[in-house]
Amino acid sequence: MTLVLGLLLAASGAVVAAFSLYLLTLALASTRYRSVSGSTGLLPSNRLAVVVPAHDEEMLIGRCIDSLLTQTYPQRLVRVIVVADNCGDNTAAVATGAGAEVMIRNEPSALGKGRALRWAMDRLMSEPEPADAVVVVDADSVASPELLAALEQELVAGHGVVQGDYRVLLEPESPRSALVAAGFLLFHRVRFSGRARLAMAANLVGNGMLFSRSVLEAHPWDAFSGAEDLEYSMHLAMAGLYPRFAPAALVHGPGPASRQGAVRQRLRWEGGRFHVARTWLSALCAAAIRRRDMRLLSTALDLATPPLGMMGIATAGGTALAGAAVISGLAPAWALMPWLTALAAVPAFVLIGLRSAGAPAPVWHAMLRAPEFLLWKIGTYARLLRGFDANRWERSDRLSPVSGSFQRINIAGVPIDPVDMAAALSRLRTAIGGSRLFQVATINLDFMVSAQNSEEVRRIYQRSDLNLADGTPVVWLGRLRGARMPGRVAGADLVPALLADASRVGARVFLLGGEGGAALAAGARLQDLYPGLVVSGTYEPKRAAVEDMDNEEILERIAAAKPDLLLVAFGHPKQERWIDLHRERLSVPVAIGVGCVFDLIAGRTRRAPRWMQRAGLEWFYRVAHEPRRLLGRYVLDAAWLIPITLRTLRSRLVTAPAVDPA
Repeated sequence: MTLVLGLLLAASGAVVAAFSLYLLTLALASTRYRSVSGSTGLLPSNRLAVVVPAHDEEMLIGRCIDSLLTQTYPQRLVRVIVVADNCGDNTAAVATGAGAEVMIRNEPSALGKGRALRWAMDRLMSEPEPADAVVVVDADSVASPELLAALEQELVAGHGVVQGDYRVLLEPESPRSALVAAGFLLFHRVRFSGRARLAMAANLVGNGMLFSRSVLEAHPWDAFSGAEDLEYSMHLAMAGLYPRFAPAALVHGPGPASRQGAVRQRLRWEGGRFHVARTWLSALCAAAIRRRDMRLLSTALDLATPPLGMMGIATAGGTALAGAAVISGLAPAWALMPWLTALAAVPAFVLIGLRSAGAPAPVWHAMLRAPEFLLWKIGTYARLLRGFDANRWERSDRLSPVSGSFQRINIAGVPIDPVDMAAALSRLRTAIGGSRLFQVATINLDFMVSAQNSEEVRRIYQRSDLNLADGTPVVWLGRLRGARMPGRVAGADLVPALLADASRVGARVFLLGGEGGAALAAGARLQDLYPGLVVSGTYEPKRAAVEDMDNEEILERIAAAKPDLLLVAFGHPKQERWIDLHRERLSVPVAIGVGCVFDLIAGRTRRAPRWMQRAGLEWFYRVAHEPRRLLGRYVLDAAWLIPITLRTLRSRLVTAPAVDPA
């Protein structure tokens, strides 16, 4: 009995140890990997069609297109094509406005990225002069400036299928994001680099992929499951085509926006991988043996390797079980040796791999939460055991629902849109072309306090279209509420970024308010900074209450100027009240209350140093420079922060947050 149990424990441990040592070998090989495909010295000549499959991506598609239109690769050789796939939002309009070509696909009975890719590729390949290669980039991603150039270098070197380095955009103060980033580094950068060093192939991961025209003509995309990228990799491997890893071709994408989204994503990825392994593994092994093809056999080995989380769980559980059996005398000591080997190899793979990949500090810090992550993974695998539909398609969650409107959170009665700068600009880019007024408020703690004291101010915020977290305390309160808050979107940062963006399309802006000629000076400065921008008017009305201002003249001036953007610098809450009071008569698509931004643009005042802004100390800098005007206000705001915080905590305990926690 002791011998039999020892053999069973040793045999199962040997399987886990073998896969662990395989991973460790890849990590060690990755430390010695150097890409051999370099610049040929020839000017790029291949025409690239960049396909961006997008389903309800109006929030992030603009950011993606911007990154693709600012590549180092010659723009005359690039077509950026967004496939607006069964969209129910403004994805197509935003993509067109950002400068991309748009293909609209309406086939609700055939959902999924794989279907969208096949549909688009068929049309591209049937054109009179098809592109030399097709590149696939996800709509929520940001491409590095060298992405296309690095992919094309591998194409010139003779590789018809190329996979770039797909990484995660790290979110500030989000351990989950850092853990996801660690997983991407280990699976993509480390495993693919190690396999390339050992003359093995990479796999496709769905983002940052290149396919030559000859490959697509001979092997049209035919993978439509939830793991379409891995499935198509197997098709190509059986045909003797192996993806080439291009580490210089970087593309970054966001992690899931919520815990529930992370669960669904993990179920889709790992469930899809199990489905592909079950479907293809025996065929790969048989073909590899029949053809005596070691590369195909290595593809089968990689497909058979369990996910790292499962390896960690199996190693910990198996070592504990074998150790207990040895201590109790039910199994011989040698039965524990394979498990100890695996126990050493798995963390060694992680540590060596992250070092080889140059993991940033937040990723290393997140490793302290690895045990918590493994416990979470146990629940994921338990769900997989209950069944998984590999052909079911689910859209990855975003910061907004399918309708395209932002999913707001409520902080002490004030609705806040938890978005970053890129998402805010994307939303504003769409709004500029709209037919109704789109009001933007940049909410700091002082604005929050005003809302506690004024029902009118609260109603304005509830009617406004975009409420941004301008102050660090607002970001902290949002996270305390249990929401995913990307960080500050300060009005002083938003306005220059928006005007730079608007200048590319020759947008018109009207500057209203300010003191001592600030609007006029800011307008002149903007014309120098952004030559494409049209400052269609400036006006500084006399000081008065909102109801007593020369409102008819102001409205007539704005109407005559025909601006696309109206920046109102009356100070808070006067500027928000003025915009709201005249929202039905304002002939302008976007209006923003901007406070002291005119003085900043004109150079009359300066902002705090960047390190103080990042540390949330900009208020201290402002008080130090304007103590008489600001000290009393900030003391009052600080006093109000206590009841606002208590109210926020009570809301979190009583109700679920509008946005899932990070």
